[in-house]
Amino acid sequence: MSISKKIKQLEKEIKKLKELVYKDELTKLYNRRGFKEEAEKFISQIIASKKYQEKRKSFFIKNFSLIVFDIDDFKKLNDEYGHPAGDEGLKLFSNLILERVRNIDVVARWGGEEIIIGLVGASENDAYNIADDIREKLEKKELIYHRQKIKFTVSGGVASFEEAKDFDHLFDCTDKALYKAKRTGKNKIIKHSDL
Repeated sequence: MSISKKIKQLEKEIKKLKELVYKDELTKLYNRRGFKEEAEKFISQIIASKKYQEKRKSFFIKNFSLIVFDIDDFKKLNDEYGHPAGDEGLKLFSNLILERVRNIDVVARWGGEEIIIGLVGASENDAYNIADDIREKLEKKELIYHRQKIKFTVSGGVASFEEAKDFDHLFDCTDKALYKAKRTGKNKIIKHSDL
């Protein structure tokens, strides 16, 4: 095998390994590690633009907002229809999100039935509108699994980097909003600024 072919083969294998490290196998979204790495890039640029305002006037990314979704009663869905149905539900929801967000935005399966979205340049109100639009679309959609029609909903929390000091703080704010949405009836989106 020639050196150029060997290099191409190695590049292919490296790409595949990166996907295994940064992507969720089921949904093909980023996993937690991949998401945090991507989100940190945007957040560090925003922090730098605030720190050096004069030098970075033309910098276009002024904000970064998070949405954290949690599928309502996911355990019940798995118990009633089986884990493969839950997996199909996660795929359906992931695809619905990808249809709604831009290529620059970052989407990941955070864990279990939680999906997180990083919206580059979006305010908290922008993120809220996107999250609620996704929630409404899912509420109207049906998952067809083994000729059964399954409906499910999601709750979400939204926060903007304007009110946070780093990624972990931003996530904490978003998670608190999600927790309130779950605690106050589910199938709704709550902004952190409304807590």
